[in-house]
Amino acid sequence: MINQKVRLKKNNKKGRKMKKRSLVLATILGLTTFTSADSLEEAFKEGKVQGELKSFYINRTYDWGSGFGKNPSNYTRDGLSLGGHLGYKTAAYYGFDVGATFYTTNKADHKSSNPDKNDNTPFGSDAKGYSLLGEAYISYSFDKTSIRVGRQSINTPFAAPNNFRMLPNTFEGVVIKNSNLSDTTLELGHITKVQTNGFANSVPVANSTLDPNNANARLSLLYGFGPGYQVGEFTSISDVYLGKTNNKSTAGMTYLNATYTGFDGIKLELWDQYIHDIMNIIVAKASYKAKLSNINTFASLFYTKQDDVGDNLLGKAFNTTGRDKDVDASQYGAMFKASLESGFGIDLRYVNTPASKGSVLDGGIVNALGGANPFIISQGALHANLGDTSSIMLGVDYHFKPLTGIDLLSMVKYFEYDIGKYNGYQSGYEWKTKEVDLDFIYQVTSDFKLQARASFTKDWLDLGGTKKLSFNEYRLIAYYKF
Repeated sequence: MINQKVRLKKNNKKGRKMKKRSLVLATILGLTTFTSADSLEEAFKEGKVQGELKSFYINRTYDWGSGFGKNPSNYTRDGLSLGGHLGYKTAAYYGFDVGATFYTTNKADHKSSNPDKNDNTPFGSDAKGYSLLGEAYISYSFDKTSIRVGRQSINTPFAAPNNFRMLPNTFEGVVIKNSNLSDTTLELGHITKVQTNGFANSVPVANSTLDPNNANARLSLLYGFGPGYQVGEFTSISDVYLGKTNNKSTAGMTYLNATYTGFDGIKLELWDQYIHDIMNIIVAKASYKAKLSNINTFASLFYTKQDDVGDNLLGKAFNTTGRDKDVDASQYGAMFKASLESGFGIDLRYVNTPASKGSVLDGGIVNALGGANPFIISQGALHANLGDTSSIMLGVDYHFKPLTGIDLLSMVKYFEYDIGKYNGYQSGYEWKTKEVDLDFIYQVTSDFKLQARASFTKDWLDLGGTKKLSFNEYRLIAYYKF
């Protein structure tokens, strides 16, 4: 009888404890708003699979000037890849979810014994395919806040997917987003590693070393890769900026973004990207969208400023005269787009990157983690980030759907880069690059898309008249999402 009373008291205590825990859990969950699976098993059962099958063919014909001593001076390189990605994300379980995405690109054409004939940009090193677990993360959401930790995709002005070929860049770190403030989104992130895609192979850097006297090493910092990139491998931020042979370690990149949409048709963005001991980058952007009668209009302005911070490791790496260089670059631009309901549209853009003689890359915009010029990106030349350079784009487009019902978009764009002698890539030379791009995008179904692209680039490089490089490029791309 006594034992029975003792057991009853213990059970009552356990019951009271369970009730207390249930009340605490209910209180916590009451502060949050999310749909939750009832069990871990259900969270995995209700998870979502998504992916994309993709094929990418590229063909580029080079025309080298006599001063380069190329034999032959005209040749074509190409590459065909098949691949895509497959991702899975669980349903939320008390605010938590996990996800992963597998990426692959595989060479589907014959590899030439002549390396000049192989286009490596859809692939990994030495024109080989590669596969990787590009995303693997755990997320937690509560109220209007989300936290994601692990390998993931981010999209900021100076760290972005840059999916110009087969696969995107992905990053390793933590990202927090919050929208508690009215009409305001805040994003805070800290990134320690980046996995660079095959597009970086367009600017091969010997031994992945930052040599300020090497033209390709300088160009890699202007074109979005950095000299220490490793295609398909997660690499530290310091190695990407400073080269694989550097012996420095930094804390990576911390960034903050505030976006405000409280004014009708207006979007205001402010970004601060702090690359520890290398540089700080401020980007301010304002956009306005409106409909005037039957004309849809969009206008935008941006301003970027880069300055060295902390130990100024990049400025030290560019010390070739006994004096560390400053990171001191700025850039601004404007764009205007208008389209009619009948399907016709225009697209006008301007970007200026002033010279900063004697600073790192003479004031060229340093960009090693993806991201590209916010307004002007042509298929062949990405010269808008060169120092002492003004760039324009004039575009017209026509969407066939309003008239024919066929979801086909056609675009013609003209680019002109007026490159001064303090450009950071080939400082001392000045030239003008011109390019015409054609683009056709056919949305066959909601899941299936075909794209044909062509670009004709004249004087991508001109070193005094005899050392000139021009090329024509063609691409065929197919996407199927599921």
